[in-house]
Amino acid sequence: MGEKQLSSAEAELYDRQIRLWGIESQEKLRAANVLLIGIRGLGSEIAKNILLSGINSLTILDDGLITEDDLLHNFLLTESTAVGKKIAEEVLARAQALNPLVKIITDTESVTAKSPEFFHNFTIVVATKIKVDSIIKIDNICRERNVKFIYGDVFGLFGFSVADFQEHDYFEDRIQLTAGRKRGHDGEKKTVKVKGNISYPSLNKVLILPNTKQDTVFVKKLARPSNLFACLLTLLEFKKQHHRDPDYEKKNEDIEKLKIIAADIIELYNFTNLNMDSLYELLFGELIPVCAIVGGVMAQEVIKAVSHKEVTINNIFLFDPITYSGKELTVGA
Repeated sequence: MGEKQLSSAEAELYDRQIRLWGIESQEKLRAANVLLIGIRGLGSEIAKNILLSGINSLTILDDGLITEDDLLHNFLLTESTAVGKKIAEEVLARAQALNPLVKIITDTESVTAKSPEFFHNFTIVVATKIKVDSIIKIDNICRERNVKFIYGDVFGLFGFSVADFQEHDYFEDRIQLTAGRKRGHDGEKKTVKVKGNISYPSLNKVLILPNTKQDTVFVKKLARPSNLFACLLTLLEFKKQHHRDPDYEKKNEDIEKLKIIAADIIELYNFTNLNMDSLYELLFGELIPVCAIVGGVMAQEVIKAVSHKEVTINNIFLFDPITYSGKELTVGA
């Protein structure tokens, strides 16, 4: 996809970020067409940040209807929005107001109804609130045409993202000293571009759940079992089995279901000495502050992946609900 030269209006609007990451990176962003699947609490935060970055187009795909919770959690909806309307259409006005220079398309069809060719039209696909079967399927489709893919979700105080940017080249600015010293002075400092590469595994080697035939050998290479990674897998399996997120109104019942699934995950991966008891109470709802944090991280990864500027996370980001800190984890590589 060819890069587009910035108009004078774009150069003025994006002046501060051009100073931050350079005109070449901004032109790459200007050429990017992004698909965002899911425009709930997390999706709205991702949309805000990537719209402000100055991409070419954003397609919002969500076949869902607005609920009472959406009116509380989604700042792209207005107070006058009615429950039961199509959420993708109702967020359009406020989303467009964030950046009138970005083309926004809304699509209310189900993600499962889309053909492989639909996903091939994008530079990067960003997904939220879908089940693991769809995650793996879309990732495989994206790999056919070198379309980058990142998925994320929020469950209460816990949030995460997992990326497949395939063979990703990037440039990183580094400060170097020129050779030689004269009269006790160090050499002059200069900024140089250093090229790097990260090879991402496909997500069917990363997100392996019980009752599948995938080999867990890549995941078992983890230097140390992670409570948060086990929690991620447990929640994906819960959604797969029950076709929903854990429900606060069924809290005690759902915690027991989570414990049973977690035991299967721990056995599958041979994650000995893991104890997730402190996490179960924290996995209910879609909390706005956590959506803001995870959405900011995911949008930042989209910007880095599209612009090829600075090092991307390889390949999992985890927001710890106990310490309120972010952690990076490499799985399957």
